Formats: sequence, C-alpha cells, structure tokens
Amino acid sequence: MSEFMFVHDMVEPNGKTVKENNLELKHNIPLGSLVEVKSDNWYGDGACEIWKARLWVLDHSRDCDGTPLYILGRDKNYDMCKHYHSTRGGFSEGDLKVIEVTQKIKDGYDSLEWGINET
Repeated sequence: MSEFMFVHDMVEPNGKTVKENNLELKHNIPLGSLVEVKSDNWYGDGACEIWKARLWVLDHSRDCDGTPLYILGRDKNYDMCKHYHSTRGGFSEGDLKVIEVTQKIKDGYDSLEWGINET
C-alpha cells in the first residue's frame, strides 16, 4: 500500500517542509496599497471571463501550503468583517502590480483602458 503525502509536507533541501518555508515568506505589499491585477476564469461549457482592475489590498492571507496571498477590493476603507463577500482573493504577489497613488491617479487620469484589440 502506498502512503499518501501532501505536497506541502515534502521536505526541502534545507530540512524544512514546503509549508514551513512558505510560512516564513512575508507579505511584501502593504495593506492599503493600490494594485493592478489581471485575471481569467474558465467556468466550463463555454462560460469564462477575463478582467483587469485596480483594487486596494484589504487583507493578507495564505494558501493551504502557506504561500502569502492577497485579498483585494474596490473600497480601501472596507470593513472585511461585515462585507467579505464583495472582495476578490487568492492573488499571489506575482499577480499584482503596485500603483503609486498620485493626484493624477485620484483624478482619474492614467486609468485602465481596453487595449487595441480588447473592445
């Protein structure tokens, strides 16, 4: 009989498990940061979506293997405890591009636009 093992329980060369090493990784994007994100979802049977957005980092979380993840939302003063359902989560740092909030950004300049072939 073969023994079942979770990937996050595998021991890496440093003697720690994948999960132990991932739990040592820090969240490098602070709460309250404005980030740009692109995503696509395949729902099956032809249903799918692609989107891009600028959203606020509302919370830090982790995947089941300890990987740092980010929860995003459109209101930077959002109360996570009251309205968690209208956020988007599960984004890794590599999915996100931090946007410097300037007065031009606040005034709506340099907003996201559809690409040439994306209308």
